[in-house]
Amino acid sequence: EVLLDGENIKNLKLEWLRSKIGLVTQEPALLSLSIRDNIAYGRPSATPDQIEEAAKTAHAHTFISSLEKGYETQVGRAGLELTEEQKIKLSVARAVLSNPSILLLDEVTGGLDFEAERAVQEALDVLMLGRSTIIIARRLSLIRNADYIAVMEEGQLVEMGTHDELLALDGLYAELLRCEEAAKLPKRTPIRNYREIATFQIEKDASASHSLQESSSPKMVKSPSLQRTHGYHAFQPTDDTFNLEESSKAQSPPSEQMLENGTRPESAEMAPPIKRQDSFEKRLPELPKIDVHAPPRQSTNASDPESPVSPLLTSDPMNERSHSKTFSRPLSQLNDMIPKRKVSKDTQKQKPPSIWRLVKLSFAEWLYALLGSLGAAIFGSFNPLLAFFIALVVGSYYTDHGHHLRHEVEKWCLIIAGMGVVTVIANFLQHFYFGIMGEKMTERVRRMMFSAMLRNEVGWFDDEDNSADTLSMRLANDATFVRATFSNRLSIFIQDTAAVLVALLIGVLLEWRLAVVALGTLPILTLSAIAQKLWLAGFSRGIQEMHRKASLVLEDAVRNIYTVVAFCAGNKVMELYRLQLVKIYKKSFLHGIAIGFAFGLSQFLLFACNAFLLWYTARAVKNGYLDLHTALKEYMVFSFATFALVEPFGLAPYILKRRKSLASVFEIIDRVPKIDPDDNSGLKPPNVYGSIELKNVDFCYPTRPELMVLSNFNLKISGGQTVAVVGVSGSGKSTIISMIERFYDPVSGQVLLDGRDLKLFNVRWLRNHLGLVQQEPIIFSTTIRENIIYARHNATEAEMKEAARIANAHHFISSLPHGYDTHVGMRGVDLTPGQKQRIAIARVVLKNAPILLLDEASSAIESESSRVVQEALDTLIMGNKTTILIAHRAAMMKHVDNIVVLNGGRIVEQGSHDTLVAKNGLYVQLMQPHFGKGLRQRRFV
Repeated sequence: EVLLDGENIKNLKLEWLRSKIGLVTQEPALLSLSIRDNIAYGRPSATPDQIEEAAKTAHAHTFISSLEKGYETQVGRAGLELTEEQKIKLSVARAVLSNPSILLLDEVTGGLDFEAERAVQEALDVLMLGRSTIIIARRLSLIRNADYIAVMEEGQLVEMGTHDELLALDGLYAELLRCEEAAKLPKRTPIRNYREIATFQIEKDASASHSLQESSSPKMVKSPSLQRTHGYHAFQPTDDTFNLEESSKAQSPPSEQMLENGTRPESAEMAPPIKRQDSFEKRLPELPKIDVHAPPRQSTNASDPESPVSPLLTSDPMNERSHSKTFSRPLSQLNDMIPKRKVSKDTQKQKPPSIWRLVKLSFAEWLYALLGSLGAAIFGSFNPLLAFFIALVVGSYYTDHGHHLRHEVEKWCLIIAGMGVVTVIANFLQHFYFGIMGEKMTERVRRMMFSAMLRNEVGWFDDEDNSADTLSMRLANDATFVRATFSNRLSIFIQDTAAVLVALLIGVLLEWRLAVVALGTLPILTLSAIAQKLWLAGFSRGIQEMHRKASLVLEDAVRNIYTVVAFCAGNKVMELYRLQLVKIYKKSFLHGIAIGFAFGLSQFLLFACNAFLLWYTARAVKNGYLDLHTALKEYMVFSFATFALVEPFGLAPYILKRRKSLASVFEIIDRVPKIDPDDNSGLKPPNVYGSIELKNVDFCYPTRPELMVLSNFNLKISGGQTVAVVGVSGSGKSTIISMIERFYDPVSGQVLLDGRDLKLFNVRWLRNHLGLVQQEPIIFSTTIRENIIYARHNATEAEMKEAARIANAHHFISSLPHGYDTHVGMRGVDLTPGQKQRIAIARVVLKNAPILLLDEASSAIESESSRVVQEALDTLIMGNKTTILIAHRAAMMKHVDNIVVLNGGRIVEQGSHDTLVAKNGLYVQLMQPHFGKGLRQRRFV
């Protein structure tokens, strides 16, 4: 059982319980509301001053105030995209505003870089004041001053105590700490089954057993097998009136200016939490234990000469390691260097494609189109012919008598029956062949669109109009518009055109004056049909948009159900959804009136035109211009052809609307990418030495041309050298890798490979010689085998397994029921982050590229998996490969030839790990969490 103040939480009112608990998670949930509403999500009665005070406490007020609309800025899926740091700060502000007695921090800063982590941790330090706090931690070296540290393995509590006590025990905690500080972890066998059940109890002050008082430090008492008693604690009540004065008295929050300057008060001790540990990788070679109290050992770049290195890891033996030279100059001319260009689309507004282009697109199916058109023409022409024959039958009753009448009626009825048989055949030809034609066109257009999408440069996908969701919808929907606009509508157009032509031909042959009068009613009927469709389409768009907003509220609630439940915001979600439904109801009411009026008006005009035509026919018969028999035949033909006369014009709004969709289809197909991987031109040298140089590079992202990421940037990396790039968030670390991969090209300057500009090389050849491992590994929804051989489909089974062994992935893959043929699910959902990363490393090993680009490959993985991944990365860079490493773990910095420290788009420091530590500059600040004293005291982890 789980007890709160000695009471089973199952006996407590659920809403009251959750109102006393504040939850902040690693992946903060922001709903599609304003920033103000997101902060006040769990407390709708909060005043604007209270919301701003909570934001200031969470160090979020500064960035919120810098936004154009401030606290009214819309965020979430339908609004402004925020950084992870900003999202977490808003979540902290939300927790501050709820003023909970108990605080749960679930890996809050696990995915942040150190600079962002420091700012968020300062806010958390203030939030934790005077509250019982449970932290799921990630970096063990930063939780040394917690009141209690509970160590779990395979669902069991195995150790518990203070930092010093757990170190003295030399158990799992000490092993994990050695893993983190030395980036190596000894083998550990699976834990034995523990029969005893560990329970935790948070005691309260005996004097406060029946009343709630001001909280003191939370203390933990273990079960008898792990008992260790400290003081007592009473939970702090959650007052309805939000007040931060008492917290401020205890400790003033560090100023946001200090955070922006990268400094921190001495009293604030950092403790970024880390992810929980998964089970260990079994059967790894045992390594010597390392004294966690001893200073870090100086590592060398040379690997063990006796250790075998797989051929998959070797590159050109002529590569030599040397130190890089860096050239940089101040950013004083930054404003002058920003490109003087406006953000614009790659092409001018795309004109709707001509009908002739659609016809050319269907040339491959000309036979299907011909047979379908024949069927449509026959089917359409039978409508006026049927009316003509019916008129002949009716006319026979007025002219013939007796046996001759019966003979005439039977003759025309047999002809009509024969027409029915032909109509069935014609209708089959029309729909069958036009259906085949439409499906083939849709398939061809989808292939053309998808191929064109893959051909575009990465910068094209940064545009919000080219997001994954948008492109998926366009691929699914827009391609079908080609069929709907051309194939389907072409058959209707041919059918109606044939009907109109046959009707006019019959009308002119019978009486041309009546045919002219019938044509005179055509504009009225056409305008009526077009107006009706435009009117209804306008109302439908408004209702569809309202339904989309209502669905967004529902989707937000389901997607962020933990946040909704944790902050007891179910009633607020219901109210938001109700308001959207009320808007839909009001709009639908007006929509119903509009439909009735538009349809009624259309029917009125239709019957009015028929009445006028009938009136004119009667006058013509009365005045002797027509005989009754001819007038009857003419009227019947035009009556049956009325819908055929109107329908093509009624389709005009639909066709015009779909032409815009077709324009977007051909906009994608016709776009010429700025970096074309399918261009066969360019250099393809037989050997790559791996020397890389960034020379006078200026860079800004296409979607943010006003923000210069790198300015007059210079960096030289010799072939075979391993260089680490570190820096604060947004300093341009990942940008360097993106330019080397030619995901983007610099605005000015050059990126050189072996002394030649990357733009001179064949793009596909270049990327085949680069091995990229990202922080978020890309795993496709297929088997593990297909994922590993993705970049080299001709690899043998032995090569694939050798790559998996080097990546420390073979053991866990072999333990799966289907081994390498195991399906990993969408985006590798069935694998842990560490397993996905090892598969990604195996893919790069198999590729055997001479240049490795590692973009924070183990930063977001828990300590235990990080150890296994780090071993794979260490093995990966053993060969003579040029390696660029972006990382923020101190242990990784000791194995590189050179460390480059970036800040503000320029190099501020460089050298070896020991050299930079001796300088005590920005590098030491960035690495500080690895050497800090840990969490502030009186915290349970």
